[in-house]
Amino acid sequence: MSEEKPTVGVIGLGNAGMALARPLARHYDVLGYDRDAARLALARDMGVRGAADAAQVARECHLILLSLPTPAASLAAADALAQGATPDAARGCLHDRLVIETSTVSPQDVAALQARVAPHGARVIDAAIIGGVHKLAEGRTTFLVGAAPADYARAQPVLQAAAEEIFHLGATGSGMRAKLVNNAVAHTTMVMLLEAAALALKAGVPLDVFYTLMQRESGLMRPLTHRFGERIRQQDFEGGMPTANARKDSALALDLARELGVPLFTMQASHSVYEIARGAGLDRLDYASISKLWEQWMDIGFGKDAHAH
Repeated sequence: MSEEKPTVGVIGLGNAGMALARPLARHYDVLGYDRDAARLALARDMGVRGAADAAQVARECHLILLSLPTPAASLAAADALAQGATPDAARGCLHDRLVIETSTVSPQDVAALQARVAPHGARVIDAAIIGGVHKLAEGRTTFLVGAAPADYARAQPVLQAAAEEIFHLGATGSGMRAKLVNNAVAHTTMVMLLEAAALALKAGVPLDVFYTLMQRESGLMRPLTHRFGERIRQQDFEGGMPTANARKDSALALDLARELGVPLFTMQASHSVYEIARGAGLDRLDYASISKLWEQWMDIGFGKDAHAH
């Protein structure tokens, strides 16, 4: 064990875990464990010490990062960690350990992990990773963190070794909630882009033209930068494209898809919102005003100074 660098543990050395260990190894003595001996060998080649088992990680490390494929794997790792440190009847065998869950799990999974290790004196925070493994390996990832303030203060120096940006969002589970929202947008947008590309091709629009149009600020980004960032956040719905016109264009796109036999999912569902907006009296306002529907349904506000009630 290095006497100059503090030791941190990483359990799970798959693609993400290995990428996470790389920048950490520049600042810390990293003790890693994976059930796959080949992954352990690769980790050793990049300067990570290999542990015989998770129990060894628990014995040597007070901060332990999990990067595992399933919530069940995280719970199994917690059980293995609990067997690691020398038992202390008064304080628990994982006393003062901080477990940092970086795997993508639900907030309920984070709570279950905390419940599993709490009797042994450990605490859990979630540090969801945003961005690919390349940025993670370069130490330029984004962490979305849910943690009590004191736990976040302990984890922050370790996370900073791998991060370009860190958002501390509140109590444990908050980071995973934010990541699930982020990923839901990405995954839904992927479906929308594919059905739009299929519609474009069947309509005779060259794919490179479709790609160029979507790439421009006036394409895929405009609903975020202009309608959400400017109109909705500023609550400015005067002028612009009326909701009635957006509904008309949406209906025409659905007609075209039916004519060409293109299956639609997100476009069909989103058209329903514009139909509801007509009944809510939003036709003459800019179509960003459909945000008013969610404000009414959920008793929330999207303005820059608003918050959930």
